[in-house]
Amino acid sequence: MSDVIKICGIAFIGLVSVSVMRGVKNEFSSFVSVATGVLLIGYALSCFYPLIEYVEDITKDSGFSIYTETILKAVGIAVVTETAADICRDFGESAIAAKVELAAKSVIMLMAMPVVQSLLALAFGVLR
Repeated sequence: MSDVIKICGIAFIGLVSVSVMRGVKNEFSSFVSVATGVLLIGYALSCFYPLIEYVEDITKDSGFSIYTETILKAVGIAVVTETAADICRDFGESAIAAKVELAAKSVIMLMAMPVVQSLLALAFGVLR
């Protein structure tokens, strides 16, 4: 619960700062907005590390490490891509945001191919 309060506090402080900067020096408000975003992303990423370590510890000896590794990478790519696309949209570049999302989807599909191949081999092995 305290993490959510910290995140909301950072967001509200950034929001008030951007609003004040728009009244004083409009050109600096973008920098404050980006700085707030970087702080929030950094905090969010620091929360992901214990989760990733926990999942890796659970699946290390189970033989499912290829699946969890791929899933964690896909989630990471999705989070980073969504953030980049949102930043592009904030700057009014929705076409670039769409291309970033398309490229990330392609990377995730390419990355998932070994998992699909492994599952197909398992299915064919069961059918024989």
